[in-house]
Amino acid sequence: MYLRTLLAAILGAASWADHVAADLRITKDLHSWGGVNFPGLQFLPPKKRDEVIRQIVKSNARVIRLHIRPYDKPFYPDPELEPGTFARGMLDVYDDTLAAIHRISKGQVKVIISPHDAHALRKTNDVPCDSYCEKLDGAFLDFYSNVEYRDQYKTRLEVLFKQYPSKNFDERPWSTLNEVILGVDVQNQPWSGIYPIVSGESWLCDVATHLKDDLELGQNNIAVIAAGVSGPQTIDEDQNFPDTVFDCNAIDAIGIHGYFQQEEDATAGTPWANLFLPGNTLTARAEKENKLLFVEEMAFTNTKLGLHYKKQAIWDQGAALNLRGIPWLYSHLSMPEKGEGTTSRVDILRDPKISALGALQDILKRAYTSRSNSDWSTYISPPLQGLTNNTLLPLNPYVPEQSACTFGCLGWLCDSADGCEPDLLCKNSICTKPADSQPGNAGATCNSKAVCQEHLRCEDGLCQPCISRVVKQPDDMRKTANVHDDFSYCFPDTHDPFLMRNICLKPQPFGSSLRRGNPCANAMHCDANEFCDWGLCKPCKEGCLGMKCKSSNKCKTGYCNMYGRCDYPGKKKKIHGPGAWAGKTRPEPKGKGLGQQGKGGANKVWDVPMKVNIPKESVKATGAPVPT
Repeated sequence: MYLRTLLAAILGAASWADHVAADLRITKDLHSWGGVNFPGLQFLPPKKRDEVIRQIVKSNARVIRLHIRPYDKPFYPDPELEPGTFARGMLDVYDDTLAAIHRISKGQVKVIISPHDAHALRKTNDVPCDSYCEKLDGAFLDFYSNVEYRDQYKTRLEVLFKQYPSKNFDERPWSTLNEVILGVDVQNQPWSGIYPIVSGESWLCDVATHLKDDLELGQNNIAVIAAGVSGPQTIDEDQNFPDTVFDCNAIDAIGIHGYFQQEEDATAGTPWANLFLPGNTLTARAEKENKLLFVEEMAFTNTKLGLHYKKQAIWDQGAALNLRGIPWLYSHLSMPEKGEGTTSRVDILRDPKISALGALQDILKRAYTSRSNSDWSTYISPPLQGLTNNTLLPLNPYVPEQSACTFGCLGWLCDSADGCEPDLLCKNSICTKPADSQPGNAGATCNSKAVCQEHLRCEDGLCQPCISRVVKQPDDMRKTANVHDDFSYCFPDTHDPFLMRNICLKPQPFGSSLRRGNPCANAMHCDANEFCDWGLCKPCKEGCLGMKCKSSNKCKTGYCNMYGRCDYPGKKKKIHGPGAWAGKTRPEPKGKGLGQQGKGGANKVWDVPMKVNIPKESVKATGAPVPT
């Protein structure tokens, strides 16, 4: 507890000064939200299922994502036993779960339904082969390029959302249940593991349009979601958001799937903070095209550091997404009898004081009142509790005491200069090593015209290194439960006159007349919402990140990207889209059975209840196919 107390106190240096209002924090009065994936929730015994749902609701989750797919076939096959033939009893099981979630949460928790899993097409990631898989016989890309399979899949969606009469909601079709369904995925991770998309990309918008218009999800305010296209998102690519998802009017939301691990120079949340930098290519284009962004799958990824860092990694990712105003779902909760083991799974029924559940519950609670730049009210109502007015980035309370870094290290989240170690800069909410070209670094020559970084002093013609404020140890080291809300452990700066180095200067609030701005030579030396003005970083008011532009010379914070928005500098330009076919018209493959509903005749629904067995699942680092 000592290290945690010590470093909370360092962060609490602002107890002796007004703390900086975080300049990249969300200020709009719009709600974000958090949630969880729970494959297999519907197959728990009703009593256990309801107990789990109660715990999820208690954790302040607003959304639960359910998957319709096979589980340990043949014991629990997919509801579509063969193309065009469905088991009514299995659909009843899903419907019972929708009703239980709606009843127990009193309408406060909604569901995202993933109506099919791309992994079932080729028996990957512990998802059994389904009827499409058997028919494809290994040629799984034909599912997207062959019109016959496309029509069969549309039939599946029609049965699920239009023909099945809800057992618990007055026999209404699922496409009308907007009181409990937030959105429907086009599919879970279409083309999973394939990037760029090599064939059949038109499938995305065709199926999305079928859901939105033909099955009437659109007129019932149920979102159509592009869910993890091409599999997990990598840090510097665009797997989950090819041009098609932006260009397709039927797609309402883009679900990002990513599995980022803690590194020596980055927390597990750092890639999320970079990916969703307000106003960058992704976020600005989403706003322009009226698409909602959210993280549909994120989770702890085990590394050589081990399970001691599971709590920290879960919390860091949620904190980064809350900071950026991006809704998120953890992937995923485990079946109670399966436990967590060494996986990313979290057991919702474990004691939160001794398990990773505590970290997940804590960050879900913070997500409950987090702000967003996007309006989700069409699909989910605001929570009962109001929005937070907190402008201080909270310190992660789950950093292991044995960690080599416990505060403000390279890659950590921050909201001001004193949120990082003294030799680092807080840039774009991340503790960053100053570039060698950055003026005013420690050791640089300084004078009245060549100034130092704001937290450094100019003495004897040099920018002097500094140290963090001195910590006062609490009388009782055991009483530290609320240390992150109590900044009483820092001595005044005048406490010890014999320090070898000066204490770092206090940061000034963003926009304050007292704030000078860090020295700079170009926009890369400043925050994304600043520009370099005569050698100093100044708040940007025109030609800023995310604003419309026609040429790069109109952008003060970087360059004008291909979507006509000012972007942050220093990133390579990429051609978004389907690889060699980017910007070209792709010929549509000729498929058999155009307009046919399969060889099985009319759709058949079996009134046969079936027993379900849940397989083991695991999460791998982003860059490889992973399950939800």
